Amino acid sequence: MKRRTLLQAGGGLAAASVALATGCDNKTGKAGAASSTSATGAATGTGAAQTNAASASAAATGGHASKASWTALGKSLDGKLIQSSDAAYATARRLYNTRYDTLKPTAIAYVEHPADIAECLAFARRHDTPVAIRSGGHSYAGWSSGNGKLVIDVSALSKVGAPSGGTTRIGAGAKLIDVYQGLGAHGVTIPGGSCPTVGISGLTLGGGHGVASRAYGLTCDSLVGATLVTADGKTVDCDKSRHADLFWALRGAGNGNFGVVTELRFRTHPAPRAVMAYMTWPWAKAAKVVASWQKWGPAQADEIWSACHLDARPGTTPSVSVAAFSLGSYRELQNAVDKLADQPGGPGPAKSVHLTPTGYLDAMESYAGCSSKSTAQCHMPGSLPGHTSAGQLGRETYAARSHFFDRSLSAAGIRTLMDQIEAGGRKGVNGNVALTALGGAINRVGRTDTAFVHRGSRFLAQYLTSWPASGSSATRTAWLNSFHDAMRRHSSGAAYQNYTDPGLKDWKSAYYGAAATRLDQVKRTYDPQRLFSTFPQAL
Repeated sequence: MKRRTLLQAGGGLAAASVALATGCDNKTGKAGAASSTSATGAATGTGAAQTNAASASAAATGGHASKASWTALGKSLDGKLIQSSDAAYATARRLYNTRYDTLKPTAIAYVEHPADIAECLAFARRHDTPVAIRSGGHSYAGWSSGNGKLVIDVSALSKVGAPSGGTTRIGAGAKLIDVYQGLGAHGVTIPGGSCPTVGISGLTLGGGHGVASRAYGLTCDSLVGATLVTADGKTVDCDKSRHADLFWALRGAGNGNFGVVTELRFRTHPAPRAVMAYMTWPWAKAAKVVASWQKWGPAQADEIWSACHLDARPGTTPSVSVAAFSLGSYRELQNAVDKLADQPGGPGPAKSVHLTPTGYLDAMESYAGCSSKSTAQCHMPGSLPGHTSAGQLGRETYAARSHFFDRSLSAAGIRTLMDQIEAGGRKGVNGNVALTALGGAINRVGRTDTAFVHRGSRFLAQYLTSWPASGSSATRTAWLNSFHDAMRRHSSGAAYQNYTDPGLKDWKSAYYGAAATRLDQVKRTYDPQRLFSTFPQAL
């Protein structure tokens, strides 16, 4: 069963398989490119047709490069350059989201080191060729590809270094399942998301949240340094003492704006035994579940993460569930979930409750939907970098939007939430909203200490709909837009930059808030010619 199908089924798996789909944290999936379509593409379902609206002229021809020039570029690289005439092109050009299967980049460069990247950037400058940067290909709206573009894919830069002195070095193209496995062998981890094939750099550079974030902070909060190739082809190491402004910007706004990241250096954290929980209630109690959860979730001890899911079910009654994860003891989580049910005005005992002690790595495999798979199987199939010959994971078709909430929803807000879910079911939509508790270590970082400014929020909402690859998107995305529009007045107005939303007119404020002015200054310093500004929401 696909992970996003699990989301539709009620926010997670029942205890039989002890797995939970928490939603892919990063759909940008790149070592630097923010993902979206155009000003309206992801929300309207026009998808690939609008992906390159901002650079259509140059993209249509791949700039001014001749066939001979492309051949010369391929010979100059140690990595593979795959063009449309190559047998591997059909696979190489594809992103995780099947909505963008019509995109046709001119070439995909699987770079092997910074010198390869410098060659690609020099080529792009010389021939006025637009570039896209990709590590996992989980773009919400296709900006890690594009018609006529040179895609710089960093999947081959995938080494997960052995921890030393409390830190680790990870290649920008490493997939999340490999990061968890590589670090887990040493009893440590970094906080991250749940999608196994997401690239670590795309996740980190836009923030990065997951089940350990209330305890350990966002993924970007554990970042202590990075190496990237800037627009002029130079390799730059940055941290708090070297290129400090650039390092600040990468932690929340690094996707596609300043360079191609090749390596990330992280502070590691213990990976102890954990406890997973999953609870369901009848839909008739949904309002009480949401009202109780939104007070309970963000107020728990740091080690307890939770998310409340409301799922639209075509032609039948919606479902409501709460998933929780704790780095503490079984008894502590048991007591906590009891309080969720029993608080005054609460929903009462859950219809079903499952608490499962587990190892940390086992939990990450469960959230990835890979409990019954080997690490090699928990990849996309194929021989290209980032794929494995044993890979068993498929692709999916979806669209999503988001809101941050700085205060609890009113009764009217909860009613709106439920009305939209019920409307989705009546319209035959597979969709859901996942409300994820924030707070804890996330909110103890200063609002502008990094470029991720959403430090005062209580929870994050992701609205999502999915459909068969051969199906129509129109009804689903219309519902998604209606849902997002209806909830806007109840939210803070902010949106999660890793869930890049091309439907936002005020995207810079929604993503970056008080950090926007400083980010513009960093952009002028490191990309003055705007080489990396080939997408509509580039700084």
